[in-house]
Amino acid sequence: MTAAFTLAGHSLRRARGFVGSVGVLVCGFQVLATILAQTFQTSNAFGPIAALVPPVVRQTFGASMLAVLSFQGIVCLGYIHPIVIGAVLAVVMAIATEPAAEIERRFVDLVLARPVSRSALVTRSVLVMIAAGAALMGLLVIGTWFGLVWFAAEPALWPSGRLMGSLTANLAALWLCWGGLTLAIGVRARRRGVAGSIAGLAAVATFLLDYVARVWAPARRIAWISPFHYYDPTALLLGQPLDVTHVWTLVGVGFAGIAIAYAIFSRRDV
Repeated sequence: MTAAFTLAGHSLRRARGFVGSVGVLVCGFQVLATILAQTFQTSNAFGPIAALVPPVVRQTFGASMLAVLSFQGIVCLGYIHPIVIGAVLAVVMAIATEPAAEIERRFVDLVLARPVSRSALVTRSVLVMIAAGAALMGLLVIGTWFGLVWFAAEPALWPSGRLMGSLTANLAALWLCWGGLTLAIGVRARRRGVAGSIAGLAAVATFLLDYVARVWAPARRIAWISPFHYYDPTALLLGQPLDVTHVWTLVGVGFAGIAIAYAIFSRRDV
């Protein structure tokens, strides 16, 4: 375990710039979202903006569209916006494909030439994923809190602590899910670019599948295979409780991917 922590420290030092940059961006995004929400609240613009939404869009997305077009919805935009979610998942995919990068650069030969087990390399990636995920989730919450404290006026209805906790827990579960899946791909591939491309294309494809399933009935039959099917922040904005089944599904897929990564890396030729 000592070797895993040593390798994790080395990986964190290499990834701190990338993780820190994305963390600052998502934190700043949340602050700007709060400023935008307060601007709309002050000018009473939520009603007119909702009226501009075409009827076909309202019928497609229903009450979830109105939930987003509210003060709480704009404040929590970082948990909904595809660009932010994509940036967060890009970080975990970069971390989870590190084994493939080390195989490609033959760095793994230097590590395994020492008394280090193969499992320590996988454990290292899991530890880095947990640390980076905790940092990014924390910065999202910090950005939201600072934005509310600095810019939200008193009459505005702040998101409750329960809502913020549910949104963060759901996003953390999605992070773990894609981290585990990408790690299983990363320990099998010989090039980081290949592993990242496969994981990225899978994420885009399943994201689109989830969106298509919302408007096209035949796609709903297979929507369950998409991890994004189990990530629905708009339902939380509508006041629904966090679906624990969905959270555990994402966590279970993530841990299954990690277990597969251990099994693959312990047997493959590096």
